[in-house]
Amino acid sequence: MDTFENPLWGDDWTEIRALFDALQPGHAYLNHGGFGNPPRTVVVNQQQWRARMDANATRFFRRELAPGLATASRAVAEFLGAPAGDLVALVTNVTAATTIAVDSVPLAAGEEFLVTDHGYLTATWAAERRAREVGASVVTARIPLEADAAGIIEAVLAAVTPRTKVALIDHVTSSTARLFPIEELVPALQERGVIVIVDAAHAPGMLPIDLAALSPDYWGGNLHKWGYAPRSAAAFWAAPKWRSTLRNPIVSWGEDDGFPLRLQEIGTSDPTPRLTTPNGIAFLRALGPQRVREHNVKLAEYGQAALASALDVDPATLPGDPGVPMRVVPLPVAFDDPRDLQAEISDRLGVEVAVPKWNGRTLLRVSANIYNAPAEYDRLAAGIKSLL
Repeated sequence: MDTFENPLWGDDWTEIRALFDALQPGHAYLNHGGFGNPPRTVVVNQQQWRARMDANATRFFRRELAPGLATASRAVAEFLGAPAGDLVALVTNVTAATTIAVDSVPLAAGEEFLVTDHGYLTATWAAERRAREVGASVVTARIPLEADAAGIIEAVLAAVTPRTKVALIDHVTSSTARLFPIEELVPALQERGVIVIVDAAHAPGMLPIDLAALSPDYWGGNLHKWGYAPRSAAAFWAAPKWRSTLRNPIVSWGEDDGFPLRLQEIGTSDPTPRLTTPNGIAFLRALGPQRVREHNVKLAEYGQAALASALDVDPATLPGDPGVPMRVVPLPVAFDDPRDLQAEISDRLGVEVAVPKWNGRTLLRVSANIYNAPAEYDRLAAGIKSLL
C-alpha cells in the first residue's frame, strides 16, 4: 500500500488504509461517490457467500437465499430507521430503485412529473420515458449551484402546479454534491398533494437516515458507497399504501409474493452483494459512524480548498453542505466530453476523480473516505492546472 499520513483521522490511520488493500497502488482514488470501495472484511464475507452458492447452487437458491435476504433486509431496515417491524427490498442499485418507483407511481395524461436540474440523468430519463408513455409532461425546477436550503425549497415549491402529480427529489445530488433539505421538502410537497420519490443514492452511511420520520412515498439508497457493502447493493422502501402496485421491471419468481420479495427475486443474478450488506453496516458501526462522517467531511473540505487555491478560485464562493463528504469546484474551461479530462487526470496524475457536466459547466467533484489522505488531494491540485 501507499505510505501517507492522515492527521485528520489519527494515529491508527495506516491500519484503516490497509483494510482497503485492493486499491490500485500509486493511484489516488478520490471518487468513492462514483462506485464505492468495500474493505477487505466485507470482500471476504462476500466470498464466503459465493462459496456457499457455488458449493450447491440448488440448495442455495432454493433454501438459503430467501432467509439470507430476509436477515439482511431486517438489518438494513433497522439501519435506515424504517418503521418498527418493516422491511426494505434489497435491489442492485438506486437506478433499479428509481425505475421501480417511476414505473409504479400513478401518473395520467395531462399531469406533471417534477424533477430538478440537479437530478441524476438516468433518473430524469426514467421520468421522461414514463411521462411519454402516459401523455404526461416533465417539469424541471432550476436551482442555482450555490443556492442555500431556503433557496432550494423555494425553487422546488415554485415549480409545483395544480397538475403536479409526482416529484423526484435527490437527498444528496450526484453531479453537484448538494444536500437537499428533504426533511422540509417531503412534507411540503405531500401537503400539496404531490407523491414524492427520494433518490438517496449517496445518503446511506454518509448521513443518518430515519425513514419512519421522513415518511416519503418511495425511497431508494445505495449501500455500496458509504454503507461499505460490495457493488451492487441498494435498498428500496415504499409507503405501505403503494406496495400492492409496485412493479418489478423483471418478472421473476417473487412476482406473486408482494413487497419486498417481488422486487428482489431476480433469477440467478448474483445476490451476494445484497447478502453482505449487514457486514458493511457492521464495519461502519465498528469504526464509529460519527467519527467516520466527521473525518470524511473535513477531508472533502480540505480537498476543495486545495483545488480552489490551485485554480485561483475564492473558496468562499464554492458550495458545500454539512455532512456531505463530496465537494465540487467549477472549472474555468468547459469540456464537450468531460470523460476525456477524467481519463487524462487518471493517466497523467494518477488520480481518479469525477468530472460531471452540469448546465453547460464542467465541474471537478472530489469525494472523501477513510482510506484517503490529504496528500492525495494535494497531488490533484498540483497537477490540475497543467491539464486545463
